Amino acid sequence: MAIDMGDMEFTVTEASFLADRSTTDVQNAVDKKVVKSTVVKAGPRAQRLLGRAELRFLTMDREIGEALSGVGKRRLYEELSRLPEKATTARFGALVVDLRKSDAKLKRRLRLLETIKGSIKMKGGEPFIKGTDIPAYQVAALYPAASIEEILEDFPSLKRGQVEHAIDFARAYPKKGRPYPSISLKRGIASLIKSGVFDDD
Repeated sequence: MAIDMGDMEFTVTEASFLADRSTTDVQNAVDKKVVKSTVVKAGPRAQRLLGRAELRFLTMDREIGEALSGVGKRRLYEELSRLPEKATTARFGALVVDLRKSDAKLKRRLRLLETIKGSIKMKGGEPFIKGTDIPAYQVAALYPAASIEEILEDFPSLKRGQVEHAIDFARAYPKKGRPYPSISLKRGIASLIKSGVFDDD
C-alpha cells in the first residue's frame, strides 16, 4: 500500500506522533545518524525535518524491534531512502522486509493528524478546540495526571474525541513557553478542601 506523502517533511514532534514513537526515540535516531534530517531555520532556531524514508523507517523500526543490529537498521534505512514511494518490500542481503503493514499504519496516522488539525481553530496564535473557547493546551496539560474521564468531568461540554484530539495535538505541536497547570482549578480546590486547609482551627 503506497503512502501519499510526496515531498512532505515533518518536524521531530510531528514525526514522533506519526511513527507513534517518543520524541526522544526520534531525536536519538537523528543524533546517532541512524536517519538523516534536513535542517532549516525556524525563526531564531534551527529545526530538523524528516521525510518519507525517515518516517517509513521509524515506523518499521518499531515493528522490527531488536531483530536487526545497528548496522542492519542502517542498511534498512539506506534501502528505504532508495525505494520509490509505491514499493511494498525492502530487500537488503538475504532479508526481505514487507512494508505494507507499517505503511498502512503510517497512512492511518497521517489521516489522523489531518483530522486532529481540523478539530483545532487558532485564535490569536493560541489553539482552541473548534466550536469552543477552551484552549487545547489547557485540556492536554491535564493528561495523564487526570484520566480522560476525569477531564470530561472538568469540561462537561466537551466530548471524548475532542479531548483525545487536544491531547494528540499537544503531542504533535508542543506548547512553547509557560505550560498550563497539570491539575484543573476545580480539582485543585477540591484537593485543598479535602486536605482541610480551609478548616477553622
